[in-house]
Amino acid sequence: MVSQHLLSQQKGAVGRFMYLLSSLESTAGSDFDKVLNVQGKGRLYFARSKQALLNSSKSSNPKEIASSGFWVTTNNNTAKKQTILTEVLEHLGCDSERAKSIAEHI
Repeated sequence: MVSQHLLSQQKGAVGRFMYLLSSLESTAGSDFDKVLNVQGKGRLYFARSKQALLNSSKSSNPKEIASSGFWVTTNNNTAKKQTILTEVLEHLGCDSERAKSIAEHI
């Protein structure tokens, strides 16, 4: 699913986070919309538009996941990105231990 070589070439935690989400989106197909259920307390992490994330938080720094039509907030620290990715993987059917292991690569 993920090329370790390509992952290691991504710039910083945001690049690795975006690369992993893009890889998941391309393999999950229509199930990827489950990411919309991953939210914080009063905060969206994923949306179908940039504006929806900006409405949730002006400092969300939304980025589109490849050209999928899904947007993610990227201004969280690395630990929070790992938590978000773990939740995404679990929503997509990955067991918790494997999800945490994958998320550590951010």
